[in-house]
Amino acid sequence: MKKIFLLFFPIIIFGQKDLDMIGCNVKSFKTTCLESSKTISEVKYKYIPEGYSPAIIEKIYGRLEDLQKVFSVRNFKQNKIDFNCNENVLYDDKNDIFYAQGKNDERKFYYLYSDDIYEKKLSYKGTQNIKDIKRINLNDPKKYLLLYNKEYEKDDNYEVTYNYYGSGTGHVYTFHQRGNEFDEYTYEYEKDNNFIAYKNGALWKESSTFYEDGIEESTITQHIISESYQFDRKNRPFLKESRFTDHDKTCNCKEGYVTKIEFWLNNKCQQEYILE
Repeated sequence: MKKIFLLFFPIIIFGQKDLDMIGCNVKSFKTTCLESSKTISEVKYKYIPEGYSPAIIEKIYGRLEDLQKVFSVRNFKQNKIDFNCNENVLYDDKNDIFYAQGKNDERKFYYLYSDDIYEKKLSYKGTQNIKDIKRINLNDPKKYLLLYNKEYEKDDNYEVTYNYYGSGTGHVYTFHQRGNEFDEYTYEYEKDNNFIAYKNGALWKESSTFYEDGIEESTITQHIISESYQFDRKNRPFLKESRFTDHDKTCNCKEGYVTKIEFWLNNKCQQEYILE
């Protein structure tokens, strides 16, 4: 079962099986910079045996948004993962979800999840405590006007993200606003849940999956798009370099990120193994 999950910006979770048995299902996992070989997130193994014995994991580290592609909430609760980026990883006990927030960001965020029998879908994340998100016509080219809040455009602490989903698919449209800047994300899906996503009309993220010799391999490429929309005096949107770009060098790449994951199609364990 493949899942789509959003945390601040849309993040895709591929090939999700019983991820509590990480050593049995994940053959390899690494996120690197698009422009270099710098490693951002990784599962490092001491030993990967043949047959049905579990792999022995040496270290797990990186960004939450990368690691959520292969780990379950149960794994995160074990506190054996090194989140070594410029973020605080927090737990929402009400929704049983982990999320990340900048280390120097003390704002309180509120979350709404849509009801789904298969998975939690994040509908809203924001600094405003709302009960429901606005209904919009997803075919309206100016739908951003219904979601943009002019009342808070001079408040840089104001931030909201709205996610809209299609019937039987993942994200269709995402709107994000902080202060007087806003972004739009749109998605195009292909077979095997492969997709292409755009941020403000520019290519932002791509995914591809293929199967060979008992292995499912997923590649997720994310490009850095640093421009956001603002309104001019005639209320027309134009693109400008965002003031809120994170320049911390710990886990940030200049051009983008590439995540490569290999899953065993058949469970490699005869019983359940959790992280040592």
